[in-house]
Amino acid sequence: MIPLSRVVTEIEKYVTIAKGKGDDQSIRESLLAIRALCDVVLSEQPDINPPLPMQIAQPTSAAQSISVGERIKEEDANGDSLFDF
Repeated sequence: MIPLSRVVTEIEKYVTIAKGKGDDQSIRESLLAIRALCDVVLSEQPDINPPLPMQIAQPTSAAQSISVGERIKEEDANGDSLFDF
């Protein structure tokens, strides 16, 4: 891995060259060199803050489940059938 201080020194060198030259071609070449140096460093560095995995919300049942053997007792019900009122 290239030391970051060395890359920063090289970037400063190209910034000085870009400021000293008056023609657009030399400035563009210096900027391309700076971009290349930045790309090299950024592609080598591991992500400091890697994206967190998205958590999928599990659906919660709003209805309460009633066990099979449990029956609701009503005072005015006539029997066990669904149609008995």
